[in-house]
Amino acid sequence: MAPGFLIFLIAAFGAEVVATVAGFGSSTILVPVATFFFDIKTAIALVGLFHFFGVAVDGVIWRKYINWRIGILFSVLGVLTSFLGAYLVAYLPPQIILRLLGIFLVAYSVFSLTGREIKLPKNDLAIIGAGGLVGFLAGLVGTAGALRTAFLSTFKLSKNQFLGTSFAIAFFVDLTRVLTYLGSGILELNWGIWAAVLTVAILGSLLGQKVVFKLPQKTFYHLVNLALVLAGIKFILG
Repeated sequence: MAPGFLIFLIAAFGAEVVATVAGFGSSTILVPVATFFFDIKTAIALVGLFHFFGVAVDGVIWRKYINWRIGILFSVLGVLTSFLGAYLVAYLPPQIILRLLGIFLVAYSVFSLTGREIKLPKNDLAIIGAGGLVGFLAGLVGTAGALRTAFLSTFKLSKNQFLGTSFAIAFFVDLTRVLTYLGSGILELNWGIWAAVLTVAILGSLLGQKVVFKLPQKTFYHLVNLALVLAGIKFILG
């Protein structure tokens, strides 16, 4: 096993623990890390595969609490736009994808550090539109969980419903983009790599059910956001 891939798996394990506790975060954290070991297109596809396995496991764990109405409305357009975003990855120059990822990370992190919330109208059209935006970003730059979480927080779901619904939406969006990455040749069907990624996703999800961070959650996410700002600036500048 290549050293770069081993380091990626270690980082992926930590990212999945964080994501299981918070309902998002593995792709947001892991895509910048993966770019140190892989080209941007491979990084997005590999993280997409890992994220798909992670949300599949989490979806099974939290399946009793899924709000299917919100989940289906969010996924209707999200699945289609996820395909579009993932399709574009194969044809856009890597430099453009890196800059788009950098802009997204900086914009998201700066907004998060302000402590403000995204307010989404509570109607079907708004949910469908939000799902479309999240799906497109997930397919194109490999990370949109934070935005999905921000939109879902508008509905004031219980913690269990919030997690279950979030994982269900991510499952359908990720399934679409992983299949698209496979079809376009960005992601290869390598059973050894897939087995390793699946194992890490399962272990991270299970540990995430039990872990309790000693670092205050607010402080933890401030540090993560600051790191993402720096990573985003690096991508923008090249």
